[in-house]
Amino acid sequence: MLKFNKIDNDASKNFLNKFHTFYLDRIQNFYNAQSEQLTRFSWSGNKKVMIYGIEVYDDNSIGHKANIVFATVARKENKLLFSNAIGVTKNPEFSKLLGTRKQLDWLINQEFIPKKLAANIINGSLNTGYGEFGNFVDYITEALANKWVDNEYKETLEIESKSVPITTFPLSKQKYFVDRYQFDDMLETINNTQFTDEFNQCLWAYDQQKWFLCASGLGSCLEHLMLIILQNYAHNGYKTLNGLGFHPTFEKYVERFRKEPINISSRQETYLRIVFMARNAIDHFNTGNTSKELCDLMLNGVSSIFNDYFKKSLENNK
Repeated sequence: MLKFNKIDNDASKNFLNKFHTFYLDRIQNFYNAQSEQLTRFSWSGNKKVMIYGIEVYDDNSIGHKANIVFATVARKENKLLFSNAIGVTKNPEFSKLLGTRKQLDWLINQEFIPKKLAANIINGSLNTGYGEFGNFVDYITEALANKWVDNEYKETLEIESKSVPITTFPLSKQKYFVDRYQFDDMLETINNTQFTDEFNQCLWAYDQQKWFLCASGLGSCLEHLMLIILQNYAHNGYKTLNGLGFHPTFEKYVERFRKEPINISSRQETYLRIVFMARNAIDHFNTGNTSKELCDLMLNGVSSIFNDYFKKSLENNK
């Protein structure tokens, strides 16, 4: 099993910053991607990644060294990790393999790379750089970042151009990447373990392109968040829970939101209904793009309800 060591010095920080700058420039100035389109890209916005470099033997290059490079999703910070695999790859079996994918598969099949790590590799990030790894870090090229972005764009474009396939659950390859950072403050402020678990499962379904599952879950999250808001007001002395019953529906929640102390307008009610109705608009015959846009609408809806109503429910005392 290969051992990966974290590289934490000025050179690695410069590498990550420069690589990220190239990556973002490709997204912004070539694809002109904004808002929901950024979910195509694993390193856009506030998303973090871990970039792995594996130095392998290359029989055809000067110096006989190459670097298999790939990334996985990280939660808190960008990291650079390195492993030297020259010793295990300097052999005829590895040298006859053509292409980064085949070389990576060989390392996985030989159990030099853990299968758990392999299952989380961002497919579009896989590439090869040549020469010493230290030189690779010092002279990171724009072309490598461009190819990563191009791969991710191409993959998601192919998905969106056809109906979502019915596949065995769960999918193993993540193609979309929600910027979870934007929801951290929301979940921390709501501070409800059940809601956090429900919402995180929706984000997982989104990442796996399980649009129907994601939309169904987000519909429940919308109702749950509306209930939490009403409970907050009840704690402050309002009778917002009266008449809800044991199994309240979306209509019941909207009815309560029309009354004191929330008093939503007809336009606000229309928005809530549009967001909730998106759940019932997704089926397996929609294109991937249509289903994704509906889930984006619902994610934005949860965020809007939090910003427009939840925060006020904490402040509004009778």
